[in-house]
Amino acid sequence: MRRVALSIGLLSVALFLIGQGCFSLTGEEAPRTAGPGGMFVSVNKGEAWQAISVLPGAQGVQDLSGVSVYRLFTDPQDTRALYWASRAHGFFYTYDGGQTWQQPQGDLRSGFIYSIAVDPRDRCTLFVTNGAKVFRSEDCSRSWQEVYRESRLDVRVTSIAFNRLAPRQVLILLSNGDLLETTDAGASWQVIYRFEKDVVDVFADPRQRDIFYVASRSSGLYRSIDAGRTWVSLQENMNDFFGSSEYRRFYLHPANAGVLYWISTYGILRSDNSGDTWEPVDLITPPGSAQIYAFAVNPKNEQELYYTATINNRSTFYRSFDGGIKWATKQLPSGQIPTILHVHPDNPEVVYLGFTIPSR
Repeated sequence: MRRVALSIGLLSVALFLIGQGCFSLTGEEAPRTAGPGGMFVSVNKGEAWQAISVLPGAQGVQDLSGVSVYRLFTDPQDTRALYWASRAHGFFYTYDGGQTWQQPQGDLRSGFIYSIAVDPRDRCTLFVTNGAKVFRSEDCSRSWQEVYRESRLDVRVTSIAFNRLAPRQVLILLSNGDLLETTDAGASWQVIYRFEKDVVDVFADPRQRDIFYVASRSSGLYRSIDAGRTWVSLQENMNDFFGSSEYRRFYLHPANAGVLYWISTYGILRSDNSGDTWEPVDLITPPGSAQIYAFAVNPKNEQELYYTATINNRSTFYRSFDGGIKWATKQLPSGQIPTILHVHPDNPEVVYLGFTIPSR
């Protein structure tokens, strides 16, 4: 049961072990880095960090600091539930805010996990993909059923999204550009659109029904207002910002409808009208000078912004409390590549941070 609240005083400090990952920096040689991977938490908005990479089991406590964090997925109903998708070790989940992690049985205990989505009506129903298959659990990760299998060896499932306001609709995005839909919990699927670009992620707007976004690796952002049937490119609206077509991260504000953040090679852009127009967020790092893989906003106060910038083999944590006018810089707790930031929706003092260990 999900009964244990986040209690930093009970967090165990894990031993720092270095593991293997498979991280690519736009085709360049992976930088030389040092320190742990895994997950960290701060209870004072990034002033200090503590490792939270602990998995208790029958054989003792397993240290996960050698496990890379590809993505971190959240539950819209339960702020204590977090889902850690790794690059080689399957996925991990916590129902106590990261104090301890667990792992499912079966195929999802190993390999690359691309995407995880939680049913917005039922927190115990999840869809997870390892690229080759999509699995569904209806009992909070205790058991899993395969609901989609991709037989083409050169095609993988890269992303899953629930329609937040019509949750019987689930979309999956394939690496060849096909967008598939199910409205019967995965019993059947149909192609509803075929992209011709290198699309990688699909997102459902949390506040506006039937609005979806698809991110392309090098062709910018797309938007649908009819539940995925038709799409328009929003890249023309960003053409004034060099490098903005090269995707890094995308963030939809969970409380303010139409507020988007697009993180690219250029830097960070913000839209207040669902992508019709964009304005740059002023950063300390000049446009195009840094790789930004981790970004977050305080959902209770959009003036509080966080990002990490990686230049060569050095990464820095940046924090602003005035919407990006002024920034404070802080040292990160590891020399690995910071890939994930997440602000706790109920307690914005708490910030989560995940690292990837590049492959050599």
